[in-house]
Amino acid sequence: MSAIDFSDGQTPSIVKATSTISSRGQIVIPVEIRKMLGLGEGDHLTFIAENTGEIKVEVVKRQRISELVGMLKTHKAFKPVDEIRKEAYEKMAQKELKDGEED
Repeated sequence: MSAIDFSDGQTPSIVKATSTISSRGQIVIPVEIRKMLGLGEGDHLTFIAENTGEIKVEVVKRQRISELVGMLKTHKAFKPVDEIRKEAYEKMAQKELKDGEED
C-alpha cells in the first residue's frame, strides 16, 4: 500500500488499497480509505456482494450529537432532565393513587 498525502485538503476521486482478511474474518480499512471517506469509530459499513465477485461498500455515517446541535429551532427553554423525570414520577404516582381509589 502506498501512502497518499491528504495535507493539501484535496482528496482523490478514486483510491485503491489492499487489506488482508484475518483468521477471525476481520479486515482493517486502510487509512487512505478512512481518510478519504471520513470514517471514524461508530460508523457502519454495509457490504453488497454481487454475482460477478464485485463487493460494494456503503458508508452509513453515525451522526454525532455535536452535529445535531441547533438543528431544531424553538423559542421555549429546555427543561432539565431531572425536572422532566420528577414531573413524570409525580404523574405516575397520581395515577397509581387514582387507580387505587377505584378498587
